[in-house]
Amino acid sequence: IVVAYDAGGWGRGVLRYAGEDLVHHDEPDPACAVADRGTAPLQAPGLVERLVAVLGGATDDFADVDCGPAQAFAGLTPFGVAVVSAIRGIPRGETASYGEVATLAGRPGAARAAGAICAEGVLPLIVPYHRVIRSDGCIGEYGDGEAGRARKARLLALEGVHAR
Repeated sequence: IVVAYDAGGWGRGVLRYAGEDLVHHDEPDPACAVADRGTAPLQAPGLVERLVAVLGGATDDFADVDCGPAQAFAGLTPFGVAVVSAIRGIPRGETASYGEVATLAGRPGAARAAGAICAEGVLPLIVPYHRVIRSDGCIGEYGDGEAGRARKARLLALEGVHAR
């Protein structure tokens, strides 16, 4: 099932389900042209509305959203699952470096591996990958080049964080 939603000035986002399980979220993008199809299962009540609210500045940690099916669908290793768990623990308005995330996930020194997992993240916003930055305080990469970095900066600014 594919469910597209409009997030106002952010563009259209897409939730993808395998049966009742959320397996992928395409972050809102002004270039998204997917037509609405299907109705979201009840995996997380009001998920579309909650995503739109967060993009409007509301706080929500999406703690009730089960990321397990998406992690399995993406083929995450145990380290990858630990990285996602560590990222989900970064509070709104705060950031962590890729190295800090790797350490929290049990593999100090694996900053590049943690970064690779962030780059392949399948549930952006639900898993706040945008809160992971470089150790020098720079914003780092996020999605599709300059547009992705601008989106990451905008997401962080929405939370009161101004990274370089």
